[in-house]
Amino acid sequence: MRRWGWVGRQLFANDLWHLNRRTVALAFLNGLFWACMPMPLQMVAAAVCALIIRCNVPLSVGLVWLTNPVTMPPYYYFAYQLGAWVLGSESVSWPQAVTFDWIQTQLNLIWWPLLTGSVISGVVLSLVGYVVIRVWWNLQVNYNWRRRKGRFTKQPATDLDVTQTADQSDLPRDDHESR
Repeated sequence: MRRWGWVGRQLFANDLWHLNRRTVALAFLNGLFWACMPMPLQMVAAAVCALIIRCNVPLSVGLVWLTNPVTMPPYYYFAYQLGAWVLGSESVSWPQAVTFDWIQTQLNLIWWPLLTGSVISGVVLSLVGYVVIRVWWNLQVNYNWRRRKGRFTKQPATDLDVTQTADQSDLPRDDHESR
């Protein structure tokens, strides 16, 4: 770590690698936002922002994979439609034959609605993820404390308590009582 200097102290700090309420919630905020951005190297952007806002780095980088090659087309279509609706622009229609020139022309037309929809959905999704994690974490901690408290307040039953509370008919009879 000493050879890394300042970068090593920043990169290998405990709060960036351990799971707690603050770092996990901020990692969801960071990772979900960058997952929604239509750009290459989303993981690098998520990692750099994780260092800046001091959140869990592996979780931030892992959440970027919510938009993977399978989920990207439907997500980007939704983001484009959202951006086109917010900006009030017409949606692009598909031609009979898709050519390279058509793709270049369309990219010039769709980048602004796509970016607008991605930023809006990224902000909304990341804020929802942050709030859900904070609320869930608090509920889970409260539940665990109640369960622990209940475990320690219950006194274990002793053998004396069991025999005193048992029904007298269940007890075996002595030999001298039957005479």
